[in-house]
Amino acid sequence: MTRSDEQRRAQTTREMLTASQAILENDHFVYIDGQHGPGWIDKDVIFIDVGRAERLGGLLAEAMRHLEFDVLCGPATGGLIVSQWTARALGLPAVFAEHDATVGAAELRGRFALHRGYDLFVRGKRVVVVDDVVNSGHSLRQTTEAVRAAGGDVVAAAALVHRGNVDARGLGVEDFRFLLEVDISEWPAEGCPLCAQRVPINTRYAHGQDFVDQQQRLAEEC
Repeated sequence: MTRSDEQRRAQTTREMLTASQAILENDHFVYIDGQHGPGWIDKDVIFIDVGRAERLGGLLAEAMRHLEFDVLCGPATGGLIVSQWTARALGLPAVFAEHDATVGAAELRGRFALHRGYDLFVRGKRVVVVDDVVNSGHSLRQTTEAVRAAGGDVVAAAALVHRGNVDARGLGVEDFRFLLEVDISEWPAEGCPLCAQRVPINTRYAHGQDFVDQQQRLAEEC
């Protein structure tokens, strides 16, 4: 793998995100781990074009070909889509983790866990955990924990877009591959400057509506 290959994949990825108007800026978003920030990558609009999803999966497969592994696992729903298209390009199977509302009730949607027999499928296998966009790494960390708890060996993590807020060590893996880095700041909810400025939370994208609903429930309980 050469630097020119990495630059080519990054440029192609940025062009596709720009063409699909997926990069949102200058607003108030809430991420899955509860952090706040001014930007968001709208992966849902990326995946409307199946050809684009297939192309991105192929590019990520290129970046991962030096790794030796048996199966891909992505957190639902975005990571699920990426893992399937990447697995298709590699000729490998793919499974996914999903939110478990009965575990981690304090979180916006509960922790990620393996169901549907996927815990049995990954046991004893070498696994790469895959996501669409890595914000804080929250979803990938929980997916990694779920795979390891099931007896799988997580050898690496991969994503289409990395926001620059976490590295391989922070994800709990030895190797982290991604196609494009887009720097977006983030802050704890209690220290969010956008909240201090009373900028409305975007409830259409990211996890803003979950956050607003959670705050309303807490207020009603007081």
